[in-house]
Amino acid sequence: MQSLRDVLHRATEEGVAGGAIALVAIDGKVVFLESAGTIGGGAPMPVDAIVRLSSITKPVTAAATLMLVEEGRLHLDDKVEEWFPGFGHRVSTDSGTVAASRPITILDLLTHRAGLATEGDDYYRLFDAASAAEFARGIGALPLRFQPGTRFEYGCCGSAYEVLGAIIEKVTGRGYDELVAERITGPLGMRDTAFHVPEGKRARLAAQFCAGKTGKLVECRARGQEEAPTRFFSGAGGLRSTASDYARFAQFLLNGGELDGIRLLRAASVRAILSNQVGDLYPEKGRGWGYGGEVKTGITSSPEGIGSYGWSGGTGTRFLIDPSRQMIVIAFLPTNPGAPGITETMEAIVKSAVESSHR
Repeated sequence: MQSLRDVLHRATEEGVAGGAIALVAIDGKVVFLESAGTIGGGAPMPVDAIVRLSSITKPVTAAATLMLVEEGRLHLDDKVEEWFPGFGHRVSTDSGTVAASRPITILDLLTHRAGLATEGDDYYRLFDAASAAEFARGIGALPLRFQPGTRFEYGCCGSAYEVLGAIIEKVTGRGYDELVAERITGPLGMRDTAFHVPEGKRARLAAQFCAGKTGKLVECRARGQEEAPTRFFSGAGGLRSTASDYARFAQFLLNGGELDGIRLLRAASVRAILSNQVGDLYPEKGRGWGYGGEVKTGITSSPEGIGSYGWSGGTGTRFLIDPSRQMIVIAFLPTNPGAPGITETMEAIVKSAVESSHR
């Protein structure tokens, strides 16, 4: 794993990332867990630093949704308007708005085929909502970008997963944070994973780096700087976690829905999460979309096996599950993608891990 170690240190020494953590697990055992750079303020980055997961929260929301489907409390063909009347009734066209051809379903949300708004002032203001339900009502009132089911469009934030979180709250009558803690992070032993970092753990909350005016990295959020508590528990990007915690969630998926003898999902549900669900609608050749993440469906320039599943977050997070090698790769570089080279570095970490697994 020396090449992986070199990638980590080069990224921080060259100013691509402020800090970095990488974890590799093979056959259920962690074979690499190291860090480089700073957690903030010049202090060394520990391997148990807590980072903002951003969009790799989505696989957790997908798993929570499938749990309710297994229990019969949700169905993939349920209409979103059952919980949010009037949701997605109009579609924007070049000549104005027209009626939607059919209602948006849970499956449309899971697969980013709902056509939800992705830009504009009215859209960006939704993120000031006090709750996921308020967000869902707001985005459901905006015109859709296309007829439901006809295209795949992730958009800037994958906001369909905010609506899934809101529906989960409606169905269970509980905050989404409580359900995640009780049904996922608690049973899986993910002790440092939550939507808000408590005071006693904030020394481990990594600074968030971004490119400053000169292009060099600056701390856009300081070490330990947590936002004020909110009732908007973002199913699309709100969790904070450590590499070791997230590896437990990834291993649960790789194991087909169980970890340490605890089964949380049926194997068939996990196969659905990890399988392409959008046919040839995905815009990148050789890849598709499962539930919550991207699936490799054919030969591409990247070295991971066909059937691999993973995703990236806008705060510099990346994970990969490669069933062909029984391997998990996690890269946490809490540096915004706008910083030059950060995306390429995350991919280099994955490539180095995959190539090292052959040796």
